[in-house]
Amino acid sequence: MKGKIKILLINSYSFEKIFDNWKNGINPSHYLMGKVELEKSGEFQVDILPHQKYHWLDTLGKFIKIPFLDQQVRALSMIKNYDLVYMPYPISISKLFTLLKIFGLLKIPVVGLAHQNFIYYKNKNSILNKLGVKHLRQIDAFAFFSKNLMLKTQKDLKYNQFEKENKCFSVSWGADVDFYKNIKTIKKKDDLPYAVCAGTADRDYDILIKAFENIPINLKIYCTPNTIPASTHLPPNVTVDTSWVPYDQLLEEYVNSSFIIIPLKEEIRKKGNTYGLTVLLDAMAVGKPVLMTQHSFLDIDIENEQIGLWVYDNTPEGWNKKLLQMVGEETDLEAMGKKAKQLHLQKYNIQNFANQMAEVFKTVLKRKHKG
Repeated sequence: MKGKIKILLINSYSFEKIFDNWKNGINPSHYLMGKVELEKSGEFQVDILPHQKYHWLDTLGKFIKIPFLDQQVRALSMIKNYDLVYMPYPISISKLFTLLKIFGLLKIPVVGLAHQNFIYYKNKNSILNKLGVKHLRQIDAFAFFSKNLMLKTQKDLKYNQFEKENKCFSVSWGADVDFYKNIKTIKKKDDLPYAVCAGTADRDYDILIKAFENIPINLKIYCTPNTIPASTHLPPNVTVDTSWVPYDQLLEEYVNSSFIIIPLKEEIRKKGNTYGLTVLLDAMAVGKPVLMTQHSFLDIDIENEQIGLWVYDNTPEGWNKKLLQMVGEETDLEAMGKKAKQLHLQKYNIQNFANQMAEVFKTVLKRKHKG
């Protein structure tokens, strides 16, 4: 292959806006899933397909059960200019592509990221499940954020040994190192120690609120009006903020906290999604330890890495016990934070992720040319 490898980046929400925000210093580059770093290498041209242009096509797509039809039609009109299609969220945004692949009408390789469970149907023999498997098997390769998710997906999609070896790649996502360099601690003398919990619908704030009674540290919860805790009684050391908090302000709260908490709802622990990974990477990037519900679909073992503690007993009592351990004298939060930062700099960063994705893309393209 001569010249740069040309990649068309297609996403289920506006990457062009996020790219503009990155250029203006508003958000880190890892929200673009490697685009910036791949292009910096000089080997790749990664073009973002504008999110929406023809609304009527998306309206039609909803009617015929092909979401994001507008993007896919526009992508097909320019596909001859690219070597490969990259989809960070491939489930819903690839249905027209995979339909054409089923009939042998589309040859360009499609690579998707896998950070969530693909198959949700309990009845493996249902028509919907079989169609879902057929659809996803057309994707040429997946880059998995989780080894256990990779094993689950290989089983769900009925991959043979050749497919396991040639369509599945393990990668480690990570935060943008440069973005976090200038975030500094600005604690005031009268500030009391606090922990921070932020997130969306997968967080169990109510368990955490109950667990924080009689804990000698404050808790700041940041959520949306749609995910507000059901608890009507808040302990005096707990506050809940449902307003929109800019990312830079949330990072200031993170960096000035004692540690960051990621409480996951019990029913989603075994679903197969990498819940909590984004906040965990944020915590590592700002050098803060983590207290988190244990689940097996993360490749980062926070206890083995000595950057935090797992909560195995996902009950108020289990959380209370771990909170007391976290704030106890035997736990060195400062040492945990330093190890978290070191791990971010050495391994879990967006440059390392982009390097891994570069190898995935090259491998997929080599296989295409050999085939």
